[in-house]
Amino acid sequence: MKYTPEQEEELMTEVWSLNIKDNPLNFVRYIFPWNQEGTPLADFSGPREWQEKILREITTHVQRNQSIDTPEMFRYALASGRGIGKSALVAWLVLWMLSTRLGSTTVVTANTEQQLRSRTWAELGKWKTLSLNGHWFHKTATTLKPQQWFEELLIRDLQ
Repeated sequence: MKYTPEQEEELMTEVWSLNIKDNPLNFVRYIFPWNQEGTPLADFSGPREWQEKILREITTHVQRNQSIDTPEMFRYALASGRGIGKSALVAWLVLWMLSTRLGSTTVVTANTEQQLRSRTWAELGKWKTLSLNGHWFHKTATTLKPQQWFEELLIRDLQ
């Protein structure tokens, strides 16, 4: 385990708080070491403006869905060039879902298997490693699952 039991409990309490659980932008701001020396994010204060805009739209969508009987699907299309952070955004959303919606399944697709493995999945691995709770998950070539200790803890304590 990366943290003491007390620190782990603090991390879980924060990640599962309504301020983060239902707000992917707050999750991204909290879970990654933005502006921290000695990290790859030392020179970055947070997501790019366009990424923040989408994360805010998802937050609004989540909040709106809580007040209706039949939840609506969130749909968003983005056409752009290479290297602007689309895969990073996908990685953040996968980590947000799996971290805050325990037991959920997130399916990630791409145009080709090569693109999925070399770009999207590689990016997910990078952001998992940078996240405060990356140790909760085990990544393989095609899956991201709870670590055995984390899954056992959830079953035992949260049922």
